[in-house]
Amino acid sequence: MEQKTVLTAEECERIYQNALLLIDGGLFSEAYDELSRIPDYKDAAEKMRECEKRKETAKLDTIYAEADKAASNFNVRSQEKAIRTFERIRGYRDADERIEQAKRTIEEIRTKERDDREKNIRKAKLEEQKRKQRNKRILRAAIIAGCVAALCAVGVILFNKYAVPAIRYDRAIKQYEAGEVDEAYLALHGMHYRDSSDLIYDIAKDRLKGAEIGSVVLFGAYPQGRITDERKDPVEWIVLDKDGSRLLLISKYALDSLPYMRYDYDSTSTNVSWQTSLLREWLNSEFLGIAFDNAEIRMLQRTMTHDEMSGMLITDRVFLLNIDEARTYFPTDESRRCLATQYALGYGAYRSSIGETCLWWLRTPADKAKIAEFLADEATERVYFVIPRIACVNTDGEIIEVGHEILNRGYAVRPAMWIDTEATGALELNK
Repeated sequence: MEQKTVLTAEECERIYQNALLLIDGGLFSEAYDELSRIPDYKDAAEKMRECEKRKETAKLDTIYAEADKAASNFNVRSQEKAIRTFERIRGYRDADERIEQAKRTIEEIRTKERDDREKNIRKAKLEEQKRKQRNKRILRAAIIAGCVAALCAVGVILFNKYAVPAIRYDRAIKQYEAGEVDEAYLALHGMHYRDSSDLIYDIAKDRLKGAEIGSVVLFGAYPQGRITDERKDPVEWIVLDKDGSRLLLISKYALDSLPYMRYDYDSTSTNVSWQTSLLREWLNSEFLGIAFDNAEIRMLQRTMTHDEMSGMLITDRVFLLNIDEARTYFPTDESRRCLATQYALGYGAYRSSIGETCLWWLRTPADKAKIAEFLADEATERVYFVIPRIACVNTDGEIIEVGHEILNRGYAVRPAMWIDTEATGALELNK
């Protein structure tokens, strides 16, 4: 039989004092182990019971601190985490009260987001109505002026057709020769007069010279101010990847706001793929024509993208990132946070009151397994999953695999594309 080691009074006192230091440092488990070696010395037994009690309290305090940290973040996901964590320590301190407070905060966030979206949409509609009214007034004035100046009509037509482009071209050339490259670029962009496209090509190539992954470059022009303005501004792009003379670009800012599908899509069909989406059609037609001069379109590469709904490979000049690409090129939530232009906000893009970041679309259909898992946890949210959903990035930069409804206009658009800085081939019209 193993004999128990007998400790001297001096050794017992040393162990006892060491245990007291551990207690002062909050190391109750370690203190308990020390005191268990001298259970009959002084008040060691009482101290052991105290350690047991304080060890449990420290555990509860740790859980409480974790929940409190989550509750300090003003977003739904953090508040839901706070509720789950507080529920592990119901009855401790004010945990029950904090659960109810987090639930109220979630309701406030959702109410505010809904109100903000509705407010932006109403504002955009009002601006559009004002624009139409103004255009009607201008049209009426033009008709009256046309009647009065009927005898001069032929002269005006000839002036606009031949003299105006020549004047604009000459002014742009003077700006270019004076080193005012940005001003000349905007004046020549989309002019299609004489060698304007060749000059645009030279300027674009010069801007892309030396671009590396992570660089921000200027390429093309698109409206970025108020939706009532007609001015286009150079578009800033982030270089995501590089392969020789080829660059993968994505807009630094969200440039516009559209639903993923048309409002008249066949709701009985499950085909809400990237191939049939409004966004794909818009990016490769209207956006392409507005944002790029013919010379720049020559540089845009036809890129094979995978349609994850049909499994087909399709060809696009301009596209959206999918989930895997978003994670690869933007590895953190912080890097995925994005601001929207004033133009995109004017057409309904949602902007968070915290950080003023926006929501932006990806092209991946929502993961059905993720939706099922979400529904299992959030039975009250089932109503939101009637309409098909597409993955997206929220204002915190999180990738939301359960996505959002395809008809939601509050999500902004960040176009992506491969360009070849050495491309010199003839323009092929996008089909």
